[in-house]
Amino acid sequence: MSKRQEEILNQAMDLMIAEGIKGLTMKKVADRMKFTEPAMYRHFKDKQDLVVALIGRIREGYEAVVSKADRSLAPKEYFRELLCPLLEYLEKVRGVTILFLSESTYSHDDVVRKALLAFYSGMIWHVAEYLKEARERGQVRGDIDEEAGAVILVGMVQSLTIRYLLSGGELRINEKCDEILNIFLQGVLV
Repeated sequence: MSKRQEEILNQAMDLMIAEGIKGLTMKKVADRMKFTEPAMYRHFKDKQDLVVALIGRIREGYEAVVSKADRSLAPKEYFRELLCPLLEYLEKVRGVTILFLSESTYSHDDVVRKALLAFYSGMIWHVAEYLKEARERGQVRGDIDEEAGAVILVGMVQSLTIRYLLSGGELRINEKCDEILNIFLQGVLV
């Protein structure tokens, strides 16, 4: 990705935070970049392409958080290393929550929907794989369905982000890390 595309994505994210996904238009981003709307199409072929690039950027941020969590740790420590920084990231990068709430729930655009589904599926896979490894080490219940456990954890995070957005950012979701973690672990630990 070029430096100019990165700058465009920064402006697009800021615009989305300010006006929501419906307010994100190629013209408005071009205006923020101080160039014409047709010039935008040299960098992104359309709004769909721009949104997919935003999803890619968000995925990179998520993967950076995930990569820091040490998979050799016991579940309590591992999920704390994963969940707390993830909640911090979601709180800092408010556009992530806006994009997921608006596009993942209501998108009729197959390309955007598939990009979001791939990202979501990657989140589920990552947690499920750790749970599988921890089950094999005898650290979580032997009867646990790893994918269901992953869906529950990601769902808890999603619920917190919805509350965060609906509260206008007043709810500090990263302060809920220990509570969410304890509830989740009660269901998976031996």
